[in-house]
Order: sequence, then structure tokens, then C-alpha cells
Amino acid sequence: MGRLMDASEGIKAWIIKAGLAGVGEGELVTGYCERLVQAGVPIWRASVGADTLHPLIDAQGHRWFAGIGVHEEHFHREESRERRDSWLNSTWRWMIENEQPEMRRKLYLGEGADQFPLLADLAAQGGTDYWSIIIDYGAGAALGETQGVALSWTTRDPVGFQQAGMDLIRETMPVFALAYKAAMTVNVARVVARTYMGEDVANRVLRGDIERGKVKTVRKVLWFSDLTGFTRLADTLPRDQLLDLLNAYADCLVGVVHGHGGEVLKFLGDGILAVIGKGGCEACQRALDAASAARAAVAALNEARSAAGLPTTGFTLALHEGEVHYGNIGSRDRLDFTVVGPAVNEASRIQAMSRSLDQPILISATFAAACGPERRRVVSVGRYALRGVERPQELFTLDDGAVQDAAS
Repeated sequence: MGRLMDASEGIKAWIIKAGLAGVGEGELVTGYCERLVQAGVPIWRASVGADTLHPLIDAQGHRWFAGIGVHEEHFHREESRERRDSWLNSTWRWMIENEQPEMRRKLYLGEGADQFPLLADLAAQGGTDYWSIIIDYGAGAALGETQGVALSWTTRDPVGFQQAGMDLIRETMPVFALAYKAAMTVNVARVVARTYMGEDVANRVLRGDIERGKVKTVRKVLWFSDLTGFTRLADTLPRDQLLDLLNAYADCLVGVVHGHGGEVLKFLGDGILAVIGKGGCEACQRALDAASAARAAVAALNEARSAAGLPTTGFTLALHEGEVHYGNIGSRDRLDFTVVGPAVNEASRIQAMSRSLDQPILISATFAAACGPERRRVVSVGRYALRGVERPQELFTLDDGAVQDAAS
């Protein structure tokens, strides 16, 4: 008994130290399992899983095998039928559905193999005993759909798990579950922040850049795009078709922006405000490349959607370059990390000219002047008065001839 308590205290001390140090979930699982084995628990396989808060992923899991190590798994929301069937026939689902926080099946006696495909597979690989526990979080500790953590243990020992080993796991498991939850929470915070704010802004906010009014004046290339005819589409399409269209074109355009080193700051209805680089020739070149890529990507998307009998649309885009105020702006308890300033207003005004000029892509004179050698890729469409801007501005668009010459 004293040896067991010594092992328990040592394992819990390591878990607490690792949790405070910010060790990731995979390393936590590995360290925990290895220390249980060192204490004499004959674990062959361990599995840890939990729901998570992620736009694409329903749940995450870590599977550890003695002598092999840990493997991380993600279960996507749009999962294959095979993976869905695996969950429907799983031990953890049975435990949740039947409100059973604990399950044990002695595989060497044939228990569970005819009920759960997983247990039949483990028995075929030499597993002799399977034990699983679900630890619930309190209502105040839940995050999204993460209501608890599930753990399972399998051994190949001929007589299965002994009581002393199970007591050691039971004694140390709550501490492990708390550390695992803490590591998951940090990752969830990062994912949620990056999903809703973009990577650069999320990293700044999570580093502590949250003081209202704290802004930097920097030069940025601005991308301001909008879908064409969206008001008509919103009035005529059923809700599900409208949302599908919005998401499809957002995937398309945001993918292009991110693929060219840009950062989406916000969605404005069907519009996108993004920044690319820090201004200057190199950033302008990337923005021009992104504009060309967006045009090709939307054309391909429209072709695919038309073939599937789905509604299509196009986009308009303004590219501008100038000084912006970049940082935390808003009320005392509701901030937005964004860009403001005359350059942002001008980009919006330029984009609004696309319909009247019948030019889906418009580029400011400031952007054109900052292009350097890439200036050959744009062509003037004339000078125009912009609402709220004192003087008429020369506007440009992509020179398709120059683009074709560069590609040939």
C-alpha cells in the first residue's frame, strides 16, 4: 500500500508540474502512461478523448501504445460514414447513452467482443482486459461541447488488471483530467481567437495587446471585396442556399488572401476587409497576384457550381495602399482589433465604384505608385470623384495583356 501511495504522489506531482509548464496533451498522455507502467500497471493501450470547440473538428483524441508512443486524432464534423459508424458502435457512446460513467470488460473471458467491434479487435490483438471511465466537468467548467474527458485502458496481462493498479489509476486520474482540460483550454482559446480574429490579430491579443486606444500607425495594402448582386440573391434564395453560397465564396476568396500572405480582419456582410503585407512594392505584388488568383478561383468555382445546378455570383475588389491606424478600438467592454483611417474609407469608396465603371477590380493611384516595377501590370481607367474624398482620383485595373505577357 505504501509503495502504491508513493507512486501515486510521484505521478500526481509530475502531472501538476507538467500542467503548470504548459505541456501539450500528447506529452501529458505519454508521460502519464509511462509513469503508470513504471509503477507496475501493465498498460498496453490507453486512449483519451474529449469534445472540443473548433469550427471543423468535433472531438480530439490521443491513443498511446506501450513501446510505440502516442498518436493524436481529430474527428471532423464532416466525417466519413466509416468514422460515424465507428462512433455509433463505440464503448464511449454506449456509456454516454446509458449514463454509465464506468465500464469494464474482461476480454480474456470473451466479454464485450460480440457487442463492440473495438473490443473484438483488441481481443484479437492479445488484449485481455478493457476498462474505461468518463470524468464529467461541472456546468461552470464546460467549454462549448466539452463536457468531460473519456479514458480507457487495455492490458495484455494474462489475468487482466489487478486491483492495486486500478486503484493507482483511479487515484491519479482526476489530476490528469484537470491538466488535460487545462491544455485543451489553451488550445481552444487559440483556435477560437484565430477563427474569429485572424492569426496575426489573435496572436497579438493573446500576447496581451488588449488596451483600448493602443494603436500603431503603419502602412498596409488594403483588400476590400464584395459579392456582386448579393442583395438580389439574399431576397430570392432560400436560407440554406444563401448560406451555402456565402460560405463557398468566402472559402474561395479567404483562401486566396491567406495563400498570398494576407490577413482577413473582418467580414462585412458579404464583404471582406483584409490587409496584405506592410505596404510597398513587395506587398503590392502579392496583392496583384492575389487579385489574379481570386479571379481564376471564382471562375473555377462558378463553373463547378453551375455544373451542379447551384447559384453563382462574382466579386468586386478594391486594392489600396496607405497609412492606417491598427489596433484596439471600441467601447470599454467591447473592442475590435482593426484598421481605421482615411485609407480604409477610400478603399471602401473605390470598391463602390466598381459597378458604375463596370470594372470588377479597381486599384488606387497610391497603390499603383507603390508597385514599382509591377506598375506595368495595371492600366488606368480614368479619373473619378469619390464620395467623401476631396479631389478626383485616378483609378486602375489589372492589365490582362501584361499578365498574359508575364505568364508566357
